[in-house]
Amino acid sequence: MVPPIDSFIEEPTRTRVRVGLAPVQNAVHSLLLLSKTKELSGLGDWVVNTAHQLSPEDRKQHYRVMIAFYHAITPEQRWSSFPVYIQHLSNMDAEALRDKMIRSYFSLSLREASENFTPKTVVANEENYIAFLKERFGDTHIDEELERWAYGYVINPPAMQELIVSHLQYYWDNYLAKEWERTLPLLKKAVKAFQLVDFNQMDDREAIEYIAGQSPEEHWQNKCKDSENLYFAPSLHVGPYLGKFYEENLFGIIFGARLPDNAPIHAPELSQAEIYVRLNALADETRLRILKHVGDQGESCSTEIIETLGLSQSATSRHLTQLTAAGYLRTRRIDGAKCYKLDKDRIANTMDTVKAFLLS
Repeated sequence: MVPPIDSFIEEPTRTRVRVGLAPVQNAVHSLLLLSKTKELSGLGDWVVNTAHQLSPEDRKQHYRVMIAFYHAITPEQRWSSFPVYIQHLSNMDAEALRDKMIRSYFSLSLREASENFTPKTVVANEENYIAFLKERFGDTHIDEELERWAYGYVINPPAMQELIVSHLQYYWDNYLAKEWERTLPLLKKAVKAFQLVDFNQMDDREAIEYIAGQSPEEHWQNKCKDSENLYFAPSLHVGPYLGKFYEENLFGIIFGARLPDNAPIHAPELSQAEIYVRLNALADETRLRILKHVGDQGESCSTEIIETLGLSQSATSRHLTQLTAAGYLRTRRIDGAKCYKLDKDRIANTMDTVKAFLLS
């Protein structure tokens, strides 16, 4: 078996902060993004175009597999390639694969654990399974119709394993393999550029800001504090957002591929990709209206934005998520409400970045 390491480029373990490719985590995250194009705007072109190519039936099935079985699919360590990892999933004991997912539900829940369920009682019947998920994650986070569909596979581990393996293999063969080959040279340049940086003098927040190019939310910083090591992997699919993955004693962050400031490596394609992500957030009339409103008000909460601009709650949430991820808005809680303030420095920096790219 090929050893489970990132054989392309791997940062030496001399520092807590490491940058590498994490090809399997990257691939899984890209597939997850394919199921979120209605929730997130500004994702990479490959994600948007691939999702558009899928038939309604294929989109529904992809959503089912990636959401219902994500914690069975996601790797617990790094592997040399996605095909090697698919083979590993195929070789696993089917019940062990199912149990891996159940264990993740116990360890990654949004609520405190109770003694109402054990791994055995969770899968004893469909009502137990649904009740367990709702108890652990909350009603609003559970798609009950989806999970009832999933339960038919949960109680039949070989069928669940076959579904997962065949689904991942199909998407690798038909979509991801060619895209990975296309983007790998650029990802390698981004990794190499950041590997030349000394992170020993940076705290967690500074490291995330420097590598990802954006300020992390508080819960991301808490995850960093709880981990012995931080691992950053660049992606050309994630847009302005950050992805995450976990390994033992390690917290991984997937960020939009870019070059660090004053990088000695020349990669105009990466600079162009970063500019595209930033400008994409501005290339929409509604998002510009939101930015202008927030700027005029100094600070504005989401309910006020909805009422003043006459927007739906879902559209407002989607636009605010992209603008915040792109760094144009900063958030804080006021009496439980999420409020937004314009980040003028980020806007000025975007203009300077575009100017430097075009006039260099």
